[in-house]
Amino acid sequence: MKTNIKFTGTDADEKLKAYAETKLAAFSKLLDEKSVEAAVCYVEFRKDPKHQTGDVYTAEVTLEAEGRIYRVSKDEPTFEKAIDKVKDDILQALKVDKGKHETQKRGGARVLKKMIRETA
Repeated sequence: MKTNIKFTGTDADEKLKAYAETKLAAFSKLLDEKSVEAAVCYVEFRKDPKHQTGDVYTAEVTLEAEGRIYRVSKDEPTFEKAIDKVKDDILQALKVDKGKHETQKRGGARVLKKMIRETA
């Protein structure tokens, strides 16, 4: 999986890049081998200092995999918390889509098996 990381309103931080890459590696567990190689993940870290409550840190992740686009953006007090929440949301969406795909595959197999039984 190819990962592109962008920093807006803050300096690039190698430690944060490494943290994000380790967290986003979890996506490859739910994708097929072909999809993992073709998948592209765009990550943007944004710091917005003009809030009454203090600085707001935003992590925005866009994952393009298996012909679908998954996009989540979260605002948190730190970049680490934001990337954790983004990762959880995208993993949940991947699990739901994988379950739907498996259900459709099994349903098609049932119909095919029924047709074979009727013709025999």
